[in-house]
Amino acid sequence: MHPPLFEVRDLRIAVFDADRAAHGEPGPVSDAGERLGDGWVEVLCSVSFSVDKGRVLALIGESASGKSLALMGGFGLLAHGARVIGGSAIYAGHEYKPGGTTDKPASKRSRKERKQARQSGTVASDYFDQDWSLLIGTEVGFMFQNPIGSWTPDHAIGDQAGEALDYHTDLSVDDIEERVFDALGEVKLPKSRRLFDAYRHQLSRGMAQRAMLAAALTKAPKLMIADEPLTGLDPPVAAAIMDLLRDMQRQRHMAMIIVTHDLAAVASLADSVAVMYSGEVVEQAPAAEIYHHPKHPYTAGLIGSIPGFTAGRLRHIPGEASRLQDTIRGRCVFVERCEFASTVCWSTPPKPEQVDNSVVACHHATELDLPGIRD
Repeated sequence: MHPPLFEVRDLRIAVFDADRAAHGEPGPVSDAGERLGDGWVEVLCSVSFSVDKGRVLALIGESASGKSLALMGGFGLLAHGARVIGGSAIYAGHEYKPGGTTDKPASKRSRKERKQARQSGTVASDYFDQDWSLLIGTEVGFMFQNPIGSWTPDHAIGDQAGEALDYHTDLSVDDIEERVFDALGEVKLPKSRRLFDAYRHQLSRGMAQRAMLAAALTKAPKLMIADEPLTGLDPPVAAAIMDLLRDMQRQRHMAMIIVTHDLAAVASLADSVAVMYSGEVVEQAPAAEIYHHPKHPYTAGLIGSIPGFTAGRLRHIPGEASRLQDTIRGRCVFVERCEFASTVCWSTPPKPEQVDNSVVACHHATELDLPGIRD
C-alpha cells in the first residue's frame, strides 16, 4: 500500500484571544516545550487527515469548525493571531514541522518584535526549510476563500499568476507568460493581453476565482488546495466552478483537498470525507460511507439538513456550535447538541476508533443506526 501524497499528523493550533489575555489566562505548551503567553488558547487538538495521489478529500463542517485553520496550518500558512504549536505535515515523504523554530531567536528580537510575536501567527516565510518552500511553491496549487482579496490590488493578474514560476524556476519571462495564457484558456477565460494586464477590481468574483485556478495550474501541481472555492458566488457560477474543478482534477490526475460546509456540492467530487466539529475531526470515511451510512450524529445531522438529500422533512441540528476558543475539551465536543448523549459523553472525550469503514469519535458509534441519504 502506497503512503499518502500529503498527510497532516496530530496538528495542534492555538489562537490569541484578547479577553483571555486581559484576564491573565496562560497559554498552552507547544510540542517543542514553549509556554505560550497569556491569551493564547489551543483550538485544534491532534487533528490528522491525509489524501492519496490522484484522489479528492473533502474537509466538511459548519462555519468556524476549524476546517480552513487545519488545512492552512498544515502548510504553515496562518494569518496573524494563530500559531501551529504541534504536529507535522508530510508531502511525498518530506516531513515538515509547521510549528518549528523561527529564523530569528526571541533573544535577538526587539521589544516591538517580541510584542508582535505574542499576538501574531506563523507563516511559511518564518522558517528556513527551503525544501518545503520549494515543494509548496512548485507542486501545490492554492485556491483561497476570497477570490478578489487574494489578489494584490496594485499588480496585474497575469504577473501574479506567474510569480511562483518566476521565483522557483529558471523559465524565461516569455515561457512563463505562455504558461499563464495557456492556463487562462484552460479555465475558460480569454487568452488575451487585456485580461493578463487586468487588476483585481476589474474582475467579477467568478472571473477572479477562475484566474486563481489558472494561477494554480501554471505550476502543474500534484496537489490542489481549494479553500471554500464557492464562497460568495451565485449558484450558476458556483456550479460552473465546481464542474471546472472536477474536470481539471480528473484530466490532470491531481490530488485535491477541498474545504467546504456544503456536503451536496462535493458529493460527486470527493473520494473521502473528513467531518470537523469544534476543531476536531469527528468522522473520516470514504464518501459513499459518509453519505449513506454516517456513524457520527453530527454527520447524520449535516446530511439531514441538505434539501433533496433526505426523504421527508429536513432534519436540523439543534442549537449552535460554540466558538473554538470556548469549546470544552474534557468531554465530547458535540455533547450539548447531541440527542444521544449519555453520562460518559459529558465526562470523557471519545477517542477515534474504526467502526465498519469509518473512523469515528463517538462513544455510541457502534450502537447507533443513523439515517443517511434518502433515509
